[in-house]
Amino acid sequence: MKSIFIILVVSLLVLSQVNCGSKKTQTETSANAASTAPAGDNVIDASARSEAQKFFEQGNELARQDRDQEAADAYKQAVTLNPDFAEAHLKLAMSYDVLQQRKDAEEEYKKATEAYQKFVRENSKDARAYFNMGLAYNKLDKRDEAVKALRQAVRLDAENTDYEFELGLALGKAAQYQEAVYSLQKAIDLDPNNERAKDALEKAQIDLVRWQSMVKQQGAIAKKQANKNANANASANIAPTSTPEVH
Repeated sequence: MKSIFIILVVSLLVLSQVNCGSKKTQTETSANAASTAPAGDNVIDASARSEAQKFFEQGNELARQDRDQEAADAYKQAVTLNPDFAEAHLKLAMSYDVLQQRKDAEEEYKKATEAYQKFVRENSKDARAYFNMGLAYNKLDKRDEAVKALRQAVRLDAENTDYEFELGLALGKAAQYQEAVYSLQKAIDLDPNNERAKDALEKAQIDLVRWQSMVKQQGAIAKKQANKNANANASANIAPTSTPEVH
């Protein structure tokens, strides 16, 4: 009986040492993982992301009810918890726009483009991310960047009338009228009830005709000036006829 008791005591001591060693190993592993995390990266745990998502959805609901200041406050909580939450930055910027807080809106649109750029590096097939990024660039009046992002959205989802519509608008702002007309017409082809695209197409067609007329006029002026210069040069190259001297 005594020997059985001794064996039990020894076993418990061994298990205690194993558990202590295991806890020590786990602690060291956690410390090593923390020390090797890249400097400057946003390390966001799952609970923070989940809480940010809740605030984001709350902001969406408040925005639907036209409670814009409360919506902005909710979106702000979301981006505070998750600074890489690109869509929350975009929605916050839009809320600031509605509230006419232009400087704050511009700052959030910039943060949205940065967050989307980071996102698409790892999610290059996400059409909606490129679409939203294009919207943010458009708001910042970065026309070339907006067109580039929206083109990519259309490439990834060619049947989306909203993507074609926004690309058409961006092309128009970038003075690429021929392509703007093409994209807006395609948006209508995809959705014949897209009234916004119809209105935008009418304007783009007027802009295209005006632009073509201007180019034609400038070409005629340039041709006329070239002919004038050529005639002037020809006259200058004609040597004057010398009169024989009479003695």
